Amino acid sequence: MPGYKRERTASKYEEKNVSEFVATCLDFKTSISFHSASEATSLSEHIVLIGTEEQLKAPEVSKLPFHSADVAQVIAAASAGSITGTFSAGRRVNVGVVPTAATRNNCASRPDVIGVLIGQAIADGKVKTLDVFVRCAEELAVATAAAKSMPPVFTAKKGAAEKAYKAEVPSVRIFFPGNLTAPAASLAAVATNIELSRILFDAPTNLLDTTTFTEIAAGYAAKLGCGIDIIMGEELRERGYGGVYGVGKAAEFPPALVTLTYKPQGEMDPKDKIALVGKGIVYDTGGLAIKTPATGMAGMKDDMGGAAAVLCGFLACVQLKTKKEMSVTLCLADNAISARAQRNDDIVRMKSGHTVEIINTDAEGRLVLGDGVYHACTELSFTPTLIVDMATLTGAQLIAVGKKHAAVYCNTDEGEAFAVASGKKCGDLCFPIVYAPEYHNKEFISTVADYRNSVADRGNAQCSCAGQFIGNNLAKTYKGCWTHVDIAGPATTAHLGTGFGVALAVQMVTGGKSVSYTHLRAHETPEHLVCRLLLEKKKKSYKLPS
Repeated sequence: MPGYKRERTASKYEEKNVSEFVATCLDFKTSISFHSASEATSLSEHIVLIGTEEQLKAPEVSKLPFHSADVAQVIAAASAGSITGTFSAGRRVNVGVVPTAATRNNCASRPDVIGVLIGQAIADGKVKTLDVFVRCAEELAVATAAAKSMPPVFTAKKGAAEKAYKAEVPSVRIFFPGNLTAPAASLAAVATNIELSRILFDAPTNLLDTTTFTEIAAGYAAKLGCGIDIIMGEELRERGYGGVYGVGKAAEFPPALVTLTYKPQGEMDPKDKIALVGKGIVYDTGGLAIKTPATGMAGMKDDMGGAAAVLCGFLACVQLKTKKEMSVTLCLADNAISARAQRNDDIVRMKSGHTVEIINTDAEGRLVLGDGVYHACTELSFTPTLIVDMATLTGAQLIAVGKKHAAVYCNTDEGEAFAVASGKKCGDLCFPIVYAPEYHNKEFISTVADYRNSVADRGNAQCSCAGQFIGNNLAKTYKGCWTHVDIAGPATTAHLGTGFGVALAVQMVTGGKSVSYTHLRAHETPEHLVCRLLLEKKKKSYKLPS
C-alpha cells in the first residue's frame, strides 16, 4: 500500500496544516555534510577545532588552513572539556578539548563531548555556517554526535507554523583528519535520519497521530522501493492483534501496525535477517488509569520515541544499501480516554494467543510490543535471526542504568554483548539488565488469565520484568536472538528528542562481524553450550560436564 493517504478530518485548514508537516518529514535533508580535511578550501567565518590534547598538538594540526600563532596559543592553554575562542585571519576559531578518559562502559572516542562542543559552538556564535575540524576518525560516532547536537528542526515559534513547522538551522561541514572510509553520502544519510527522528519525537500529537505517522512511513516506502503492510483499526481486532487494538481503540484516530520490508538487490547476506519493532504510542494519557494531568501527562507525546528510532534506523540502512534483508514494524496507538476505552480488569487476547488481564491501562507499551514481536516472528516473508525492539518503556530504566545508557534485555549472551559493543561503537550507549525469566514471570501471575500486564512488586527488577512481558509473546517456534532496548532515559532531554537509537539500529544491522544468535537450549549451561557447538562443528566426541 505505498499510496496510503490518511483519512483524517473534513477540515481543509487543518488538513493543509498537517499535510505541510508531513511534507517536511518526507522531504527532510540534513544540513550537515562530511569531508576530509584535505577538501577544506573556502572556509566559513566560524570554525571549531575538536580533539584530545594529544591530537590537537600533533604536527598535522599546524597545517590546517586556519592555523595561526593565536590558535596555537589557545591549544597550548586548553584543558580537557574546555572550549576557548580566538580570532585567526578574521575568522572566529573555537578550540574544544575532548577528555581522554573514558571508562569501560563509555565510548572511547567520547562523542558525547564532541556533540556538546559542536552544539556550544553553534549556540555561542549564533552562526549560519560552521566548519568543524575533528581529529577523531570514528566517522559514525562523530556523525551521530553532530546530528544530535544540531538545533531542533521542529518548531512552532516565530511564524514557523506557517512554514511547515521547520526552523532555520545552520549549515555545518564536518572535516575528518584523513580520507573518509565511508562515503560522505552514507554519513549524511545517518545524520538525516537522526534529525528526522528528532522531528517526529518533538512534534505534538495533533500533527503526528497514528494516521500521519502511517502516511510518513508509507511515503518513505514509496520513495525507497520498500514493501509495506498496514493493519489498521477494526482489522487489527479481526486479525487478533488485541494488544495494539485494545490500547488504541478509544482514540480519535485508529491504532495501526505498520510494517516496512526491504530485500537487497543482488548479493544478500545469507545468514542475518533482522526485524526491528518500535513502540509508537503517539500520546499516553495513561488511559482510564490516568496520569496526573498537570505533572505526569505533559510531555507524553514522547512515547513514540521507539517507533521513531527504529523507523529512521531502518530508513538509514536502506539508504546505505545494506546487504541484509530486514523489516521494521511500528506499533502505533493513542492511549486515549473515551466510552470505548480499555478498562482495568479487561482481559485482552494477544496475537500470540496469550490472554492478559489488564491491571493498569498505563502499562500499555508492552501490550503493543507483544503483538509487534509476535508479528515479526511469524507474519513476515522471512524468519528473522535477530529481532530488536525499542521503546520508551519504563521509568525504571532510568533507575536501572541512568539517563545516558539504554537498558538491554536479551535472551542470549552473544546478543547482549553485541548490543553493548554496537552502542560503544556508535555512541548510543547500552548496558545490560538482568535476564532471568524464571524470576520475572512470577510478577505477572493472574488468577483469571495467562498473565497480568503489570508487576505485583514494583521493587523487583521492574525494567527487566517489562521486557520479559514482551518476550513472552515471541512465537514458541522462534529460535533466534531477541533484544529489547528500553530507551526511556537517553531518548529525551527536557522533552526534546535526542535522536538516540537510530545509530544503534544502524550499527546493529550494518556494522562489523555477524553475531552468533545461538540459543542456550532448555536447562543448558554455558559449558554445555560450548561443548555442543564444538561437537556440531567438529563432529567429534566431547564429554559434557556432569
